[in-house]
Amino acid sequence: MISTILFAVLFGGIIAYNKIGKLEDAEIPIKAATVVTVYPGATAHEVELEVTDVLEKAIQKLENVDDITSVSRPGLSIITVNIQPTVKTPRLPQLWDHLRRKVNDAKGSLPSGAMEPIVNDDFADVYGILYAVTADKYSHEELIKYTEYVERELLGVDGVRRSQVFGEHTQTIDIVFSSEKLAGLSVNPMLIAAAIQNETAIINPGSVDVGKESVRVGVGQKITSVEEIENLLIQVPDGGNFRLGDIAAVKRAYLEPKNEALYYNDKPGLTLGLSNESGINVVKLGERLDEKITELQKELPAGIEINRVYYQPDRVDKAVSNFMLNLAMSVGIVIVVLMFAMGLRSGLLISSGLVFTIMGTLIVMLAIGLPLHRVSLAAIILAMGMLVDNAIVVADGILVDLKSGMDRNKAFIHTAKKTALPLLGATAVAVLAFLPLRMSPNAAGEFLSSLFTVLIISLSLSWIFAMIQTPFNAKYFYRKERPKGEHAVAYNNKFYRGFEGFLKWGIRHKLIFTAISFVVLVFAFWSFRFVKVDFMSKIDYDQFYIEYYLPQGSDIKTVEKDVQQIQQDILKMDGVKSVTASAGRPAARYLLLRHMPTGGSNYADFIVETETTDRVNGIIPEIQKYLNNNYPDAFFRVLEYGAAFSDADIEAQFTGPDPAVLKDLATQAKKIFLDEPTATEVTDNWKNQTKKIVPEYSVEKAQPLGLTRSDMGNSILVATNGMPIGAVYQGDRMLPIVLRTDIKLGDNLEQLMSVPVWGQNSKGSVPLSQIADTLKVKWDYELVNRLNNQRSIRAQCNTVKGHTAAEVQAKFQQKVEAIELPDGYKMNWEGATAQSGEANQALFTFLPLAVGLMAIIIIGLFNNLKQPVIIFLIVPSAFIGVVLGLVTTGTFLTFAGIIGALGLIGMMIKNAVVLLDEINQNIREGKDRLTATIDSALSRLRPVMMASLTTILGMAPLLGDSMFNSTAVVIMFGLAVGSIITLVVVPVLYTVLYQVDGRSLEKSENNK
Repeated sequence: MISTILFAVLFGGIIAYNKIGKLEDAEIPIKAATVVTVYPGATAHEVELEVTDVLEKAIQKLENVDDITSVSRPGLSIITVNIQPTVKTPRLPQLWDHLRRKVNDAKGSLPSGAMEPIVNDDFADVYGILYAVTADKYSHEELIKYTEYVERELLGVDGVRRSQVFGEHTQTIDIVFSSEKLAGLSVNPMLIAAAIQNETAIINPGSVDVGKESVRVGVGQKITSVEEIENLLIQVPDGGNFRLGDIAAVKRAYLEPKNEALYYNDKPGLTLGLSNESGINVVKLGERLDEKITELQKELPAGIEINRVYYQPDRVDKAVSNFMLNLAMSVGIVIVVLMFAMGLRSGLLISSGLVFTIMGTLIVMLAIGLPLHRVSLAAIILAMGMLVDNAIVVADGILVDLKSGMDRNKAFIHTAKKTALPLLGATAVAVLAFLPLRMSPNAAGEFLSSLFTVLIISLSLSWIFAMIQTPFNAKYFYRKERPKGEHAVAYNNKFYRGFEGFLKWGIRHKLIFTAISFVVLVFAFWSFRFVKVDFMSKIDYDQFYIEYYLPQGSDIKTVEKDVQQIQQDILKMDGVKSVTASAGRPAARYLLLRHMPTGGSNYADFIVETETTDRVNGIIPEIQKYLNNNYPDAFFRVLEYGAAFSDADIEAQFTGPDPAVLKDLATQAKKIFLDEPTATEVTDNWKNQTKKIVPEYSVEKAQPLGLTRSDMGNSILVATNGMPIGAVYQGDRMLPIVLRTDIKLGDNLEQLMSVPVWGQNSKGSVPLSQIADTLKVKWDYELVNRLNNQRSIRAQCNTVKGHTAAEVQAKFQQKVEAIELPDGYKMNWEGATAQSGEANQALFTFLPLAVGLMAIIIIGLFNNLKQPVIIFLIVPSAFIGVVLGLVTTGTFLTFAGIIGALGLIGMMIKNAVVLLDEINQNIREGKDRLTATIDSALSRLRPVMMASLTTILGMAPLLGDSMFNSTAVVIMFGLAVGSIITLVVVPVLYTVLYQVDGRSLEKSENNK
């Protein structure tokens, strides 16, 4: 029966490994939505007061809102609604429905020129498969056509959920006229606009009742082509008409200025992003996509190329392959370590239990829908060392019982029966150490929460297999041992005698020993000042990215020109494999762990892929130097992938009513940042002011001419960007119809006063100078940021590599906080340090609960208070090894390292529980407390040291993991010191609390 179950677990695990979902990162929802509202022609402050403020007040009534941030730009409002992290994911759709209702209710209060607000609750979707489609010597229109074809075909591949195309220029139908020509014909351009609107509008002519039927009435097809627009007749008030194509040029064009552009390796292109279905195996999806693309390349014409920009399947495949290698290494480590310490047979026996536990864990993960990804793979590796603990105790007990002459059949089950309950309690305690992580409501906690799930599965299974599989298979691994005398004889060697002598010295001088231990602990706490604390480490990738900003108000054409030159120069650098450059905004959210700015006409984004991961650290300084030397007016950040929960490492946020005061406060903070050598990339999130040209409209001059302010605005729009007057639909594609004049304003802004202004019904035009007094240039902000319905500005900076945000912020925190704030203004810290504080606070919120549950279990196991007190007294001692490891290796203590410290505490408590239970067992067998204490420490020496050694060496693969190396260092050093503490300090504290007289040891030593 047991053999059948074990074989089923083994083969089931292999099947589960092949079928289980494989992803790069945990699929956690970003609990935020955006509300985007277009308000054409409005300044940033007009957008803020007339649109953003109205919508924010309505949204504030929504339940479970954490905070509301917004940015108002000229003609555009973007509001981000962040939901409280404690809200469960299944509730989000209902909250988004409520959000839409609140926004819908507020629409009636928006100004007449504002467009319909758009609520987007899936803006944070991750498109982990990102292609760049390039077309050599093809037009942009042909590139769009072929990309759409590829998109349709790939959407049909099983496992693909959604797609997104970036870089497409909006195609238009332009109607370009000459002001002089229309004036000579007495044709008002507004007549063209009216005619187009009449022919493109949706019209409802109603329906008629015919007998028992209601028949809808139609009015014929709308115009759908350039030819139909050219043949449109324009009626003039005096009678007669003109064919539109005879008085204006009708042609296909692209919207100016363009919104976005993309280049891949210096070739114009488009990106196609694909997101996968939840919980699938993306490695298998990648294989299906590769097959489909191979087919498509045969059908596409020469010159159309599909290039990988970011390909999650390859990264997952590499991560899973590394996991299997690490698993094999861990099993090998266990065998080698235990072979030398306990013999080859014990090593093989315990290692077999590790394999069964891992296989069982994969089966359960498949059953509950938990995929393999960055965190769950790290959790399995993290668990590997701990998984053998229970098996080591049982196997060692069996071996000792056999050597001491116990009946063979009894020896195989004696240790399992004796240690089942304490090991179960100790395992539960080890699991509970990670409970705060599982219950943490913070985004970082949610991202890492699957670590707890994997640990509770694997550690529970390790106890089950230790109690069943280890005794059952022991008969195949252990030959019949000859009796070798009493139990104590098994420990008669130099190592055990040396340990016994040290332990007896500690017990004889228990007060001195305890005092020394306390001093060492205090020294460790003092030494913590030398530990560098960070929130999340960067991830080692063969890719990084660049955020590039020209000053606010820059033309996207200038940005695009820079993009092409920078891309060409980066491609010439040694070790660069590819560069994907986008203007306007990032191409897509292809990775959860990267910063995603909103972009703008002054923004560009570069994704740089290197030949090897090691080359990244060499190329980044080279690019920084190049950009500093060649683009001094630009602000840029060269960033590696990491947990990007804020715009900058350090942010001093000021809130208050007056933009000028806010800007002054931010300027003071930025000056302090600039004086700190370890701070870099200093800026603020309002950026610079921009120029605005304002013709001063004169009511006195305009009214006698029958002209209005609206007429002036429309006429200027026609002469600048062009005025949208309708749209043509060709299939599912909408082509805006844009009315524009052939006037070229160029660099001569004075020409603006010569722009002809037409009224709605006027026969002729007048120059703008006749209805505007002067042409003024004003300065204004293009970005107005708000937080919870208050204006806010953030002075921002990043840290020089090798320094942490906490370290740098501490250097100038007092100076920034000393800035005098006027009444009504507040200051608080944001950025990585604030995010770290929030994550740690969320993590430790449930630590008392976890400690309380541990205490209940421990008290239940021992049925007294003294022994639980001993256990909890040694918990702070874990700090000694942690500080030693972090300081000596120079490793940063990250959020993942704190999680490792919690796990370390659980391991130490587990070892202490089993040791104290052994003492109690010996006392029940008739030994005095002193002898029972010493014998128990001796009997636990090998299991504890072996379990610790296998755990320490099992952590070795994580040392090379940029995200979890802090965890590895904390556990490796902490457990090395913690094992000594468990084996020595616990027995000494036991003799102190139970007032065991150690003087008899001195007498016995003297009698020898």
